[in-house]
Amino acid sequence: MDKGLRTIKPFSRYFREAIRFYDLDKPFVAQIIFILSLAVQFGGYMMAKPYVIDLYTHYEKLYVRLEGELSLDKINSIMFASGDYEVMIQSFIHVVLLVAAIRFATFLISLFFGSWYFFGLTNPGMSGAQRTLVFFSRLPKLIIFNVLFNVAFYSGVLVLIMVLGIVSLIIPLLTIFTALIPLFVMALSTLFVFKDLLIIEFDVGIFRNFKKSIDLTRGNKKQIIMNMMSLYILGWLLNMFSIDVNNALLALFISVFMESIIMIVTQRLSVLMFLDAASLERKDKTKEKSVEAV
Repeated sequence: MDKGLRTIKPFSRYFREAIRFYDLDKPFVAQIIFILSLAVQFGGYMMAKPYVIDLYTHYEKLYVRLEGELSLDKINSIMFASGDYEVMIQSFIHVVLLVAAIRFATFLISLFFGSWYFFGLTNPGMSGAQRTLVFFSRLPKLIIFNVLFNVAFYSGVLVLIMVLGIVSLIIPLLTIFTALIPLFVMALSTLFVFKDLLIIEFDVGIFRNFKKSIDLTRGNKKQIIMNMMSLYILGWLLNMFSIDVNNALLALFISVFMESIIMIVTQRLSVLMFLDAASLERKDKTKEKSVEAV
């Protein structure tokens, strides 16, 4: 059970402000960030498209050839002599690297939005140059921490899958829980939602940030998980708009458009919850208006 002061509000209390993905104290910055995110994702996936087609084509060829009775010599001949296997692996590597580059670039873009939004709420008098300088001065630490975090986190997930797989051999009924692993991983990752903001605001050390990220969720873990999972569900529902679109390019554009919105909304929600969790005072005009209304 969570122990500590409950400071995080329900998702519905943040939704109205978080959903305003187009809103920053400098509107043109929000527009540039959104367009940049859209361009990086759409352009990146278009670059990956030829390799995806090659991957699928050569996989299909190998699948057809491997049908029927097989011997070791025949498998070696099909897999290596034809050259399809080598081309398929090369295409796969290209796709993985391009997708990783897209994710990394959009991650940095979203972080920049989050830091700008954060300073807009806590220190609205801070100039754009100062905000940019702070962000880029923290960027090396942010990158190193996130690399270490993802290696540690997904190594733990891999161990969990292996353990569950071994236990499932003994107790087959437990295989039911393997379907819940993605949901569990998503929920667990939300508990580190403040990891980047801690570095941006307090310049927390890389290894100390692991502990501080969890400490800041004390008393609010359930609410944080519910809030972030609600946002993920919203993102999934928005992406449904691209399913029935017959034009592949249009479907990709709609999907990327919705993903860019959710990426920014996620940053806004994280900042709003961080302010409550860290008991930081808002000094923007929105806060002043709400105080006057009271």
